[in-house]
Amino acid sequence: MSDANSILKIAVVGAGLIGERHARLVNELPEFELCAIIDPSEHSRKIAKELSVSHFADLNTFLESGTECAGAIIATPNETHRAFALSCFDKGIACLIEKPLAANSEDAIAIAEACRRSNTPVLVGHHRRHHSVSRVLKEKIEQGDLGQLVGAQLTWMLRKPDDYFEAGEWRIQKGGGPIWINLIHEIDLLRYFMGDITEVSAFVSNAVRGNAVEDTGVINMRCKNGAVVSAILSDAAPSPWHFEGGSGENPNIAKTGQSGLRIFGTKTSIEFPSLAQWQHDNDQGHWGTQINKTIHQVNDALDGETALTQQLKNFGNVIRGKEEPLVSAQDGVQSVRVVEAIHKSANDGSTVKISSFRN
Repeated sequence: MSDANSILKIAVVGAGLIGERHARLVNELPEFELCAIIDPSEHSRKIAKELSVSHFADLNTFLESGTECAGAIIATPNETHRAFALSCFDKGIACLIEKPLAANSEDAIAIAEACRRSNTPVLVGHHRRHHSVSRVLKEKIEQGDLGQLVGAQLTWMLRKPDDYFEAGEWRIQKGGGPIWINLIHEIDLLRYFMGDITEVSAFVSNAVRGNAVEDTGVINMRCKNGAVVSAILSDAAPSPWHFEGGSGENPNIAKTGQSGLRIFGTKTSIEFPSLAQWQHDNDQGHWGTQINKTIHQVNDALDGETALTQQLKNFGNVIRGKEEPLVSAQDGVQSVRVVEAIHKSANDGSTVKISSFRN
């Protein structure tokens, strides 16, 4: 735990697209000092030079250097997360680990258990929980404004360009595909809003691109509280219905202003991220009575930089012992388990139950 008023020295491990964004944000925030960028690429050397920070080609060299460091942001390929996190824990360095927590549930559980044993904080990088609209919807649900949750309907559908796949061949191999890359964000939000997911049933298809991974899928999910969820996703079809377009948070994806998620309660139903709420004139209203639309305004900017900044502030307060991580290692394990269950269901043609992880 660091002093409540000290500037926190933060290292960024991995300087790809998201790692570079983290590095630049850390460098701008007064409560942090970017102490190192750790990545073997020439591009990362250029970023380190531009930002006037130390550069290391690998994590072990950095850890052996004795450089003072309170926290590390791990933004490397999923299969490296376990080894890198455990190496940081050995030095007492807190970790913000980009989503997913790990490439599989075995590695994710190992990270969560090592986090507990070493008493080293972990925040998982599902940044969408840090949007103000997410907090507002969570509060509405917890306050009972929606009544009993009945279910949810999720659409995540857009068409990715060919060069997206050409730039990263891993995206068309096992561990890639829109379920691991994109839907896991939505899984985390669904769990945040709806509670734990206990079983899933899924169908997937690779009929458009013919790759080893899916380009399209449909999933049914049951929640612990009895609510049910249906989801459809594809990275091969144009549509305005996806969180990125609805929020405008990704500068590479055109803003549509449309919502990709609808949550239904016995009192009211609400769209997300627009926060358009639909409700009868009173709680006893039914299909024969007027239903009204109200849009809740949130003043904070709904963009990725705002959410990433709020995530970093949470990380800083977690390191200082002032806050709990908004997305814990346990949360990260459960979201990985849901994605694994989706793939198992699609492969086996079965309904797959998901056990809860408690450490």
